[in-house]
Amino acid sequence: MMNGSVATPYRQISTLLLSVPLVLSLGIAITEVETRRIVRWALILLSTMTGWIVLQTLQMPIDALAHPVWSDLSQAGIEAGQYISAAPAQTRESLPSLILPALVFIAMLMLCQRKADAILAWKILAVIGVALTLLCIILELFFEGTLFFSSRPVGQSSFSGIMVNRNVTASFLGMTGLLLGAWLLLPDEQARYNRSDIGKRIKVPLGLQKSIIAVFLFLTIVTLLVTRSRAGASFGLFALTLSFMACIAMQRGQSQADPPARQLGFKSTLAALAGFGVFAAFGGPVMSRMASRGLDDSRWCAWQGTWQAIRETPLTGAGFGTFTEVFPRFRDAECLGTTGWWTRTHNLYLEFLAGTGLIGAAIGCAALYMLVRILTIGLSRRKSLRPIVIFSAGSLLFLLLHSGFDFPLQIPGVSFYFAAIMGVGCAVALLERRPRPSKGARHSVEKSNST
Repeated sequence: MMNGSVATPYRQISTLLLSVPLVLSLGIAITEVETRRIVRWALILLSTMTGWIVLQTLQMPIDALAHPVWSDLSQAGIEAGQYISAAPAQTRESLPSLILPALVFIAMLMLCQRKADAILAWKILAVIGVALTLLCIILELFFEGTLFFSSRPVGQSSFSGIMVNRNVTASFLGMTGLLLGAWLLLPDEQARYNRSDIGKRIKVPLGLQKSIIAVFLFLTIVTLLVTRSRAGASFGLFALTLSFMACIAMQRGQSQADPPARQLGFKSTLAALAGFGVFAAFGGPVMSRMASRGLDDSRWCAWQGTWQAIRETPLTGAGFGTFTEVFPRFRDAECLGTTGWWTRTHNLYLEFLAGTGLIGAAIGCAALYMLVRILTIGLSRRKSLRPIVIFSAGSLLFLLLHSGFDFPLQIPGVSFYFAAIMGVGCAVALLERRPRPSKGARHSVEKSNST
């Protein structure tokens, strides 16, 4: 709600509020063997990346490892030490943006060690997404020009709602749609809450529940297209359609009453046509921006300047989170002009590589490999909960694609949400299969409990 928590003081407020439940989650016992192993690996990767970034802010005994800017200062008669980071203070300030999403992911793994907890967590995330989507719509329709936890008025230039701009809003809406899509496809027995979890069942017919979810999903998709974010809307709808097609195609093999392959292929084709039809019917604002502007030339210029920064310090980088300080040195005035300033390069991979170098990129690739491997295992292991795993993979694909053109994961309001989704999805993928006890065994357990 705080404009994505991207600016002071809301970034500090959200960091403080998020730290409290994260600290409390440290007391949760890890009972699942595989969950313990993945949590251990996640902590190792996080510690390694954090250690490398902290090392960037320490004075180097070898000048060859230091950023060239410190040598330039020495030649100018200014002794300021030698550091890998071009701006050590900025690198230290940027550390929470890396650590907190990783801790959210780990906390969700620990919280979702039971099937019922994982399902409930997924639904809570979906409800949060719907609630904030409705808030965005209300603000844009009835409170245009209002300062809502932001220095930028609502509806100033585009549909941005509670986020910093249309592209970040599209990322949030795309993830909300993927959460709702998985909820819609969960089998009927998973669509109810357990009596032991909340004390009573919600007496709403399953058909009505599915209809309500479908309505909110449609509303979310339309809102996503209204943002006019070219990359966000296109990749979001693509990931959503692909996830539906994958769920339909993987239905075969779950039970003896599965539909034939021809019927599944027909349904997958219908899902693809439905996604294309929705985009054709409601994607006019997005297509008009694509036709009129294509890909901004300014982004190409920013990418070229960032690539030059990478080439200057390819191994060690210029310091995590120092793009704003480093980029002006490589900015092409003929291409980007001389007015305004760039705080993001609109490409997560180039900016991350420029900040952490090949060393940081190797650690990031290891973390991505871990996520992909867990979700791949979950696709073969899960049956009734397979939609959660598939749509988690769809969320990962969506953010990976979108991050090549914008900066969604650099906004706390998006990165925290994405980390929570991945945490639940990976937790579901890691759930151990427990054989259902026979009727006689259940009767014996109930008899012993009663005595």
